[in-house]
Amino acid sequence: LNAETNAGMWAAIDRVGLFQWDGESWHNGDPEGNLPTDFLWTLYSDLHKPVLWVGNEGGVTRFDGESWGTLRDRDGLRSPSIYAIAGTDEGGYWFGGRTGLSYYRPEQSAPWVHLQGTPGGAQVLAETDQPVAEAGRQLTFKLAYGDLLTPQDELKTFYRLTGANAPQVFNNWREFRPPLAIAFDDAGNYAIEFRVRDQAFNYSDVQVSTLTVEPAARVVKVPWLGQVPRNTFQTLVALGLVALLGFAYVSMEIVQGRRRVAEAMIRSYNPYVSGEPVRREDMFFGRHNLLQRIIDTLHNNSIMIHGERRIGKTTLLYQLASRLEEVEDPDYWFVPIFIDLEGTRQETFFHFLIEEIVHKVQNIDSSAELISAMEQLHYHNVARADYTDREFNRDLRTILRALQQHSEAHHPGKQLRLILLMDEMDVINGYDHLVQQQLRRIFMRDFAATLGAVVAGIQISREWDRIESPWYNLFNEIEVEPFAREQAIELLVEPVKNYYSYEPAALEFIIQQSEGRPFRLQQYALEAVTNMLAASRRRIKLTDVQAAHRSIQSSTNHAHQDEGLLRTVAASTQ
Repeated sequence: LNAETNAGMWAAIDRVGLFQWDGESWHNGDPEGNLPTDFLWTLYSDLHKPVLWVGNEGGVTRFDGESWGTLRDRDGLRSPSIYAIAGTDEGGYWFGGRTGLSYYRPEQSAPWVHLQGTPGGAQVLAETDQPVAEAGRQLTFKLAYGDLLTPQDELKTFYRLTGANAPQVFNNWREFRPPLAIAFDDAGNYAIEFRVRDQAFNYSDVQVSTLTVEPAARVVKVPWLGQVPRNTFQTLVALGLVALLGFAYVSMEIVQGRRRVAEAMIRSYNPYVSGEPVRREDMFFGRHNLLQRIIDTLHNNSIMIHGERRIGKTTLLYQLASRLEEVEDPDYWFVPIFIDLEGTRQETFFHFLIEEIVHKVQNIDSSAELISAMEQLHYHNVARADYTDREFNRDLRTILRALQQHSEAHHPGKQLRLILLMDEMDVINGYDHLVQQQLRRIFMRDFAATLGAVVAGIQISREWDRIESPWYNLFNEIEVEPFAREQAIELLVEPVKNYYSYEPAALEFIIQQSEGRPFRLQQYALEAVTNMLAASRRRIKLTDVQAAHRSIQSSTNHAHQDEGLLRTVAASTQ
């Protein structure tokens, strides 16, 4: 989705197309099929002018409200597929894709265009020096045009009709390939305007050709209708073609929709995830505003994420890592590193930490400078249990120095910001206060300018709010709360849109039973879709989610019984 400055909105649906909201209704945003592919990845609206950019599998397409144009890898893009777009204050753009990042700054020189002679099919009256043509006769307009930087075969030519007699439908600019062949059915005075656009969307001055069209008495003989005025006949033909094309389009959409549903049911398509964090960006729902809030805070702060178990903290960290790798911040180059601390012992904590950092840095680039810096680290030669905060400090300083040099070469003008995304941070609560103080000193004093963290846990908020805690007042605190109703509906409906649908009662049942817990929403949806597919249906009914409820309740009761048995055995062995 992408908002416009005039309260409108654009929506790109992968493998479906581009749509526009004009404040009252949705309509096809690309009715003429100007996009090179239906694989659409991202949208970007220019803040300084009404321009929409569409990143897609064929490159990056630009629409300025009047015409379309696509930049491809043959035009200099480093990647044929564009996933991310960002504008700069200087009027340039960054395009990020599968195989690289490209910078594009449109040039400002305008193309030129001239009319060549009198339109073919018209005559010039000596007394008025005005071209005159007969109504219904085809006229040909020839142009000479060019540009300093854009090859002629890449230039786009447009025309429109103005004047009192011009049909309103032709008042907007239309693209054509010269020469222009056109016929006027109604007598009157017309003005045909021409202009040219280069690859950077610079437009030439408008060239105008004025024309007088005189009436011609012509009829068409139609079977069963006899002689019909030519205008009426053309209207009938046009209406017939429009009806035929409309019927064909609707039929094609229906057939393709049924085919998608049939294929989904054949392969038992079930997109929901239960029991593990969501890693796919297209399955991440309900937390986008929270994710952006964290990104906006990370420039000079560290953040503590806390919330109940299985509320989505790990998923949030995974998505944050993915977003930080792609974000084009004007001031910072973010290097996110996800670290799962579950099961990490205090004795090997610092060694494990540097090991995860090194693994990530080695995957950034295979340059000789980074490789050489990694080979100099102390952790290669020190036993895991003997690796303390002192060795960690030395190695981290070496890594940050190497990354800073890499940033100056590949991200000039940006400050390095290494972000540790530390999951299961409750483990730290069991460590000695000395170890916790050593880690705090690393964040607060030694590397405060270049090192930040987003830590996630269940009890860390209660433990670290105490004034005697080493972590007191270090992190900005953000609580991950259960989903609101709108967020829950989004998570349930969007993954199966265009494939399956929910009965309203089924949707309400899941929302009530899950109480906004994302893992419960996923669990109910996963079970319900499985039950629906077993019944060879494409609509999720209340009976499907009720069966899912019974299955989930049974599994939960067994889990509680197992936990009680384990506690009893543990107590008897003490």
